[in-house]
Amino acid sequence: MQVTVTGRNVELTPALKDYLVDKLHRSQKHFDHSLMAIALLSVSKNPSVAQNQTAEVTIKLNGSVIRGEESTENMYASIDLVADKIERQLRKYKTRYFQKGIKTKGKNGSHSVDVDAQLDQDSEISKEIADEQFMPKIVRSKRFTLKPMAAEEASKQMDLLGHDFFMFINDETNQVNTVYHRRDSNYGLIEPED
Repeated sequence: MQVTVTGRNVELTPALKDYLVDKLHRSQKHFDHSLMAIALLSVSKNPSVAQNQTAEVTIKLNGSVIRGEESTENMYASIDLVADKIERQLRKYKTRYFQKGIKTKGKNGSHSVDVDAQLDQDSEISKEIADEQFMPKIVRSKRFTLKPMAAEEASKQMDLLGHDFFMFINDETNQVNTVYHRRDSNYGLIEPED
């Protein structure tokens, strides 16, 4: 696995980098090809935030994005938690989308899993698949009109509605964007790549 590590308000010592890379290498065992990960280690300077040491990891995989973020009072603990989260997400991604034993729909329309085809997999993955009796599905659909506005105005609209995110047409770029609430009480903006 190739890992690019950056830091914000934290000194990236060789020991810290090596610890992160070693923890993330466990996730590589689920894939034959090398994965590329981008990691951001940051420390919040706000003294009122108790869990101020954050580890974020993003892996792009066949058009999907696997992302994890964990914050604790200790950077090594944050790395442990985010590495475990990434490994679970990668294992789930592989078992749901690449294993032959998974059927998309059963006779009655419900999702089912063929556990017998998983005998050659390790017992942990087989047990996880057996425990999941269905795959998630879209249970609600909603349509609304996208209005051109500035990102700041979209943030205000999101707060007025009490939502965690809000889609809109950016009046500067004329593209669909999304604003969302971040854990640090700020806002985030998601824009499409060109």
